[in-house]
Amino acid sequence: MQILLVTEEELLAELIAFRLELLGHSVETRTTAEQMLRALQDTTYSLLIVDTRLPDSNTRDSLTKVRSRWSKENLPILVISMDQSLELVELAFRCGADDYLLAPFDPQAMQTKLDKLLSGRTLVASQN
Repeated sequence: MQILLVTEEELLAELIAFRLELLGHSVETRTTAEQMLRALQDTTYSLLIVDTRLPDSNTRDSLTKVRSRWSKENLPILVISMDQSLELVELAFRCGADDYLLAPFDPQAMQTKLDKLLSGRTLVASQN
């Protein structure tokens, strides 16, 4: 599956991409919301993983822009964050996130969430 990973944290991006590639996924990384939106327009992705901290946008704006163009069925979103604030978690879900993962995280926890999000997308896609 093709996954878009958006975070400005280079080490985090490398670790997540490495893990996803070991699981057989193709991963593209971007570091800004603007790059994310351009990539989403140019390529069809199975999943978007986006950090709450992007240098050119806040969580609300980033997720709202994505959800205004791509439905949950077409593009599941996993939000990753180092911020444990309950307000940020609630905001992410209100703005269209399908799941949320606090960093640092156990790779198995990430895999479980990805499997759930990607299997839901496959089921939706196969019903069409």
